[in-house]
Amino acid sequence: MEKISPKSEKVITSIALLFIGISFIIWADKITDWLATLFGILALIYAFIKTIKYAKANPVERTALPLFYIIISATVGITLVSHADFIKEVISFAIGIYIIMTCSVQLLGISKLHRTKSLIWPIIGIIVGILCITGRFIVPNEIARLIGIALIIYAIVYLTGVATIESAVKKSNKKGEYKKIEEAIIIKEAKTIKHEKSSTRKEK
Repeated sequence: MEKISPKSEKVITSIALLFIGISFIIWADKITDWLATLFGILALIYAFIKTIKYAKANPVERTALPLFYIIISATVGITLVSHADFIKEVISFAIGIYIIMTCSVQLLGISKLHRTKSLIWPIIGIIVGILCITGRFIVPNEIARLIGIALIIYAIVYLTGVATIESAVKKSNKKGEYKKIEEAIIIKEAKTIKHEKSSTRKEK
């Protein structure tokens, strides 16, 4: 089997990233649900392994701290697996409250300084915070969409760069062939001139 060249591997990777980015934008809600479920399963596996170790440990070594970690990880795992949407809404709600609080403080500070032009960004921040609280703007979904946009931009930039480099190489190769042909014609012309000169000398 022929090995794939490094350039071909990068092109294939870029195309794959392009499709992944498009998927992140179109199916952001489902992807965040899958990720939440995956993290939930990992948390449950961690809790299960810790429970087995805790059961096999000596009674003297059994403390409250490992048991606390087991309960926390099991609770987080069950919540993520069964209520992924609820977790995303809670995250958005908490971030929305934080955005509103910080933007309100900035708004009060700017209003005291009487800078009306600077009031735009805190007001936009408060609107975004309200959207997060009301569930109109789910932060994990929007983060997934931003990641998708970043992947698409990276893939397009790389593929465009590869295309421009290939076209530049082709143009340079064509110019090089033209120069070689031109040099060959000049050499032939020089030979014919020398031959004509030598023939005229012989005639004399």
